[in-house]
Amino acid sequence: MKKVLITGANGQLAFDLIRIFSDGYEVIKAVHDDFDVADKIATENFIKNCAPDIVINTAAYHKIEECELNPERSFAVNAIGAFNVSKAAAAIGAKIIFFSTDYVFDGSKEYFIESDTPNPLNVYSSSKLAGENLTKIANENHYVIRTGWLFGVHQSGKGYNFVGLMLEKAKNGGVIKVVNDQFGSPTYSYDLAVKIKELIDKKAPPGIYHMTNGGFCSWYEFAKKIFELGEIKADIAPVSSQEYPSNIKRPKCSVLKNESLKKQNIEILRPWQEALGAFMLEYNKK
Repeated sequence: MKKVLITGANGQLAFDLIRIFSDGYEVIKAVHDDFDVADKIATENFIKNCAPDIVINTAAYHKIEECELNPERSFAVNAIGAFNVSKAAAAIGAKIIFFSTDYVFDGSKEYFIESDTPNPLNVYSSSKLAGENLTKIANENHYVIRTGWLFGVHQSGKGYNFVGLMLEKAKNGGVIKVVNDQFGSPTYSYDLAVKIKELIDKKAPPGIYHMTNGGFCSWYEFAKKIFELGEIKADIAPVSSQEYPSNIKRPKCSVLKNESLKKQNIEILRPWQEALGAFMLEYNKK
């Protein structure tokens, strides 16, 4: 049985990767206490000792505000850490899967395909783009997965995803203001995990793959659909992002088209509305 090592194993996406890959693979889970990806020697030793066939690197520093204030840590984890994991995987002949973000693009178009030129606007997305490039340099057997607007049933120690945040705000009452001028593709971490396993099982060629649920919306439209599917009465108001002034630049539109999947005759992920409906069913069972 092939072995899969999943770093950042206590995270939202890792939770779904673990349950999906447990069918047919031996899954090895690693968290920060096991080794720090920014530590080259510790990373090499851990990966060499467990000798996986595939390394799925979900370890990341992705609190955007914190990244802006702490660029050294951001690049240490998201770039140098990505290189360390990728190189250690290459040393034992293992595939590497690295997760990047829709935010590597500047939002200047209606949508972006894999071959479009990235232009990150902030420290977080710059560090993730560096991670992409270093992952590719270190291991020719690489899969760089760009995704965005992730939500899932597992709440990591890093706090709520957007769906969880909206559901919590609804409980507290009052007007919920949500921006209506930023657009992306909400993506269910379970669906993403299923597609990652399919990519591996079908032995798709290495490269960059965009993976998001189908369609797109604004954060306001996303929130409306959450309350609709949850049959929750909430006082929700659309607002401009200018009402929330920030020093951190974010792309207005970060919609990803999943062209690489189509080229490999791999079905793209279902529409985000369907995925959200499936999430709500599972969430309500908790």
